[in-house]
Amino acid sequence: METMEMEDGTEGMLMDVGFLFDTFLEKVTCRYDYGINADVSVLLTYTKEEPGALQSGHYVWPAAPALCEYLTTNRDIVPGGNVVELGAGCGLTGLAVAQLRPDATVIFTDHDPGVLKVIEHNAGQQERVQAKCLTQSLRWGPDGAKEIETLEKLQVGPEGSNQNTELIVGSDVIYAREVVPLLFWTVNRLLASGGVFLMCSSFGYDDETEQEIEVQCTKYGLKRKIVKCTLNEGGTRIQSFTRSTNTVGRKWVLEVPGADTF
Repeated sequence: METMEMEDGTEGMLMDVGFLFDTFLEKVTCRYDYGINADVSVLLTYTKEEPGALQSGHYVWPAAPALCEYLTTNRDIVPGGNVVELGAGCGLTGLAVAQLRPDATVIFTDHDPGVLKVIEHNAGQQERVQAKCLTQSLRWGPDGAKEIETLEKLQVGPEGSNQNTELIVGSDVIYAREVVPLLFWTVNRLLASGGVFLMCSSFGYDDETEQEIEVQCTKYGLKRKIVKCTLNEGGTRIQSFTRSTNTVGRKWVLEVPGADTF
């Protein structure tokens, strides 16, 4: 990974004003290469040092590179249609997807307007052919219903239709049990029939959080599968959440030998 130095001169409410401090954060621009002969190469500008909670979206946490590596290795699961990154942060995963499938439409979402500006900058500095990249402010849960309606107008699909997102990606998006119902409400609202939500985490969850995920999967009819786990080795865990479909030709298969199904 190449690094080029660059200088830049209540929980819900505080997290939303984190962008006010963006100009005080020292930034770097790095290149993240994936695939044979680095056929996926993402230039990314982000905060140099691990920030506080207010600016957490401006830093690259371990789950995002791990998810990029997985998607590059299993690129046949990346659709050429609508892709949404939830809690996109600096946009690394979505930008990798954009290079894997230039025929896709990738929408980066976050609640922090400062993060969305960083993503727009990052999307504009890429050197490779990439998909159409758009940003959209999004709060999880029912509070974000109107924002989802706006997002759906940006997607490819029949006019006025919804649930057109064929792939949703997210890295380190669950940090407390309380966010799980809001996250899965949003996933359910966006995910197409036969679509997949891929989630990567760099830490394990407590029993209550795991149980809440199971509750939400049952509620929304999602099949949960661990497709890769190296947490015991200090790595990450990648899970898929698949919405079943009777539509011919739109089956998603994410099978890994020895993977666990819940």
